[in-house]
Amino acid sequence: MGVSGSNPLVGLLGPVTVVVDGRPEPITSGRARTLLVTLALAHPHPVGSARLIEAVWPERAPQNPAGALQTQVSRLRRILGPDSIAGSAAGYRLTTDSPASDLAAAEEFLRTDAADDAAGATLLRSWWRGEPGTDLPAGDIRDELIERSDRAAHALRERDWHGRLAREPGRVAAEIAELRSAASLDEHLAALHMRALLQAGDPNAALAVHAELAAGLANALGTDPGPEVAAAHSAALAYSPLPHTPAPPADAYVTGTAALEELTAALAASAVVTVTGPGGIGKTRLVTEYIAAQQPTNVFVDLSAARQADDTLAAVAVALGRGAVPDRSVSLRPQPHTAGAAVAQLAPPDTVVVLDTCEHLPGAVADIIAEIRSRRSDIRVIATSRTPLDLAGEHLVAVGPLPGPAAADLLTRRARRVRGDVRLDPALVTELCTRLDGSPLALELAAAQLRYLSLADIVGRLDARFGLLAVPGEGRHHALADVVAASWDLLDDRGRRVLAVLALFPGDVRIHDALTFDRVTVEGLAQVCDHSLATVIEGDDGLTRYRLTETVRDFTRTRTGRDEDALDGEFVCWAVDLLESLGAGLLAGEVVGVVARLDESSDALLAALHAAADGHGPQGSVARLLPVITWRVIRTGGYPDAERFALAAIDDATGSECCVGIACATAYLILLIQPRAAARARARLRRLAAGATLPPVIALIVHLLTASPSDFTRIVTRAARSRDPMVVAVAEIIRSDSAEFLAVPTLSRRAALRALVAAERTRHPWLVTTGRHRLGRGHALLGDHAGAAVHLGRAAADYAALGLAEDACQVRVHQALAVLRSDPDLAGELLDSCLREAGDSGRAYVATAHMARAQLRAAADPSGARRTADTAIAVIGPPHDGHSAYLHGVRAAILFVTGADTEARIAAEGLRVALGWLAMMPTPNLPALGAAAAAIGMVTGLDADDPLLAAARGARYRRDFPVVDIGPGPASHRTALLSLLH
Repeated sequence: MGVSGSNPLVGLLGPVTVVVDGRPEPITSGRARTLLVTLALAHPHPVGSARLIEAVWPERAPQNPAGALQTQVSRLRRILGPDSIAGSAAGYRLTTDSPASDLAAAEEFLRTDAADDAAGATLLRSWWRGEPGTDLPAGDIRDELIERSDRAAHALRERDWHGRLAREPGRVAAEIAELRSAASLDEHLAALHMRALLQAGDPNAALAVHAELAAGLANALGTDPGPEVAAAHSAALAYSPLPHTPAPPADAYVTGTAALEELTAALAASAVVTVTGPGGIGKTRLVTEYIAAQQPTNVFVDLSAARQADDTLAAVAVALGRGAVPDRSVSLRPQPHTAGAAVAQLAPPDTVVVLDTCEHLPGAVADIIAEIRSRRSDIRVIATSRTPLDLAGEHLVAVGPLPGPAAADLLTRRARRVRGDVRLDPALVTELCTRLDGSPLALELAAAQLRYLSLADIVGRLDARFGLLAVPGEGRHHALADVVAASWDLLDDRGRRVLAVLALFPGDVRIHDALTFDRVTVEGLAQVCDHSLATVIEGDDGLTRYRLTETVRDFTRTRTGRDEDALDGEFVCWAVDLLESLGAGLLAGEVVGVVARLDESSDALLAALHAAADGHGPQGSVARLLPVITWRVIRTGGYPDAERFALAAIDDATGSECCVGIACATAYLILLIQPRAAARARARLRRLAAGATLPPVIALIVHLLTASPSDFTRIVTRAARSRDPMVVAVAEIIRSDSAEFLAVPTLSRRAALRALVAAERTRHPWLVTTGRHRLGRGHALLGDHAGAAVHLGRAAADYAALGLAEDACQVRVHQALAVLRSDPDLAGELLDSCLREAGDSGRAYVATAHMARAQLRAAADPSGARRTADTAIAVIGPPHDGHSAYLHGVRAAILFVTGADTEARIAAEGLRVALGWLAMMPTPNLPALGAAAAAIGMVTGLDADDPLLAAARGARYRRDFPVVDIGPGPASHRTALLSLLH
């Protein structure tokens, strides 16, 4: 019997009760019951003693009325509580602050909006426990109770009718008719009955109700119906059926409640709301879901077939359920002659007018809305359009693509409808949803193709999406190409030029980059955004960027074939200018900005490299763009087309500006073990650099690449004595790396220290960090793990500050190896953080991190250590260089110390075969190969003075992993290992 958790004191909606300990209890005394009802009906006001005595003893007052009344009050106080009834000179009253009765609570509840809610109405009806007043004597108190409870019941019934009227007007009309059979002259009921019949689409029946009522009132009372009935009669005379907004499909795909809440809030803030978004994104669907949820009176005007402003009047006539809107010249009654005037004159009060598909008639639609608003302030307008209407006070609600899970759910449901047994691989579903940009229409068209194709076939054919994503029929939503073409056709030449430029880029485009192209203006950029063909993205740096969906990008490229060569040439020139400016910035120490820009623009630069290789742009562009591959290799570990572009750059290069690119080509071909091609690249680089003025560091690298291998040490030594500290830093870093590979750790650490000192003089952040990284590695090679951990920890932090997350991860792995013995907990934390950030990357340092994890688990969890070591090998692959061979050796050692002797021997024998050809590589990593040889010796049980173990000691085998330890013994010359392995 509660309202929002509170309990009324007295129950009047049925037999009279009181609440005792949360339970209703009946009042057995008739006089006490009458007294309680009188006080409850009057609450919160007091009731005088005289009125109470008259109500309790209506036939004859007792001999001592005041005493008898006090006795009844005392009885009630014993039931309700000593402080429940207060007495004063004015009389007695119930002292509760909340509603004193369920009737009062119901009346209060009916004055709130909560009673309109279905749950609230259900709660309210549950309070009626029977017929009120049946246990009271006849009299004024009983009559008042019955009158008030009837009034509350009628109000509740009307709330119920109002809530159901839109869904089931016929049933509501039948219920009202049944009530009117006992109250045929009740004008309020008659007016409600007429409006329900109109809602049910039966104006003739409404007119019949009016005629019957008017005749009854005239015969019985000699009067006419009042204003309420007269208004309903006028509505019946002017009735015309109003088609409602189309209902959304049962499996609506609007993205949760957020979009509906945004539209609801927009309509509360503004009388004109434009829902914008690209074609097929779900603008109309959002509006229909709003109408279905809110159920306002609405008029839906479909403007998709209107081709000019004059066609809008016919569209409005259809929406208003009329064959035509008469011209005022053919009717004595003034009639609207414009679409806006027609809506304003004929729409019911508080109507929501939906103007659907307005982008091709923005001026005409703006005039319609302006005229509606000038005539009717109660009408709200929702327009759907790919472009804003630029109206004063217009509130924009943008509909975006479906997020990943919602897009996958829509595709799955549509696919199951088409073919119940269709196989939907989650990875392919995700790829399809991503490549179709989360567009609901595109996903539905793709699902329709599953009748004939597998999901894999559809994904494989998306390069020809416009021929694929179409279904038979006519209309704007039967083919994806038609949807995009409708927006393309609305652009002028300026907008199409801008869109063609944006489509060159595979990702977001900075405004400054777009404006460098010929005939691209801010106004043109605004036009493509207004037509929902591009989206504005504002980054954390505050710069404006523009984003195209893959569908719009592909469509634009198909429409700009004639201008493609010229556009690609501009694109290549833009990329060359950008990359060379970034190179200059990198030399100047602007590392953070350069790294961020390369990460953002490397895809576009690679696309320009492809265009240059296809013959677009000036000669030499391939070579000048080739350095971007270096960045991609640094970031991802490789690039599959590196060899192809390196060979193309050799033939394309002309002028000293190509030197950096040909230097990159030479390095790629050397690493790819292509000696003949590398020789060609070296010869071309030598010719280009002859007489050229290059930055000293670039000149050093070119000199190293073009000189004979025997001159390598001489060149580096001379560079280390340069007056240019940047040249010194680079030379000493090269010397440190070479000394490490040649198993001369003392020289490696000394060179790293000199590199760090020189780098600090240059204040170049990347050189300083790299020098510190090399110094940490030098300490580790000499067994100074504490010193190594300090330098490596600082280098990792500095790399992260420069935006070089991969490098920071790699150095953290080295730091973890340095503290494996002294602080295994810290090592575990460092390794875990690295593996979390790296994810599924196949980089070598990820394999090293897994192997270090295996080392940490070897003692406490042997089987877990073996599994983790196997994971590391799965990442690194077969032995292909010194480091990978080293990890294979560590795995064999872990298998050995954890009791898997047979597996360990098999692994060691396979590794020994691989070391034979790895020793013949041009620049073998002696400490790594030595560690692999040491692991083989451990596993196969070689004696401490065995030549293989002596050679491993001579090569200063790496001791990052404690599990690989062959102890003291004789050591050979550092190069003896290579001879032995041969």
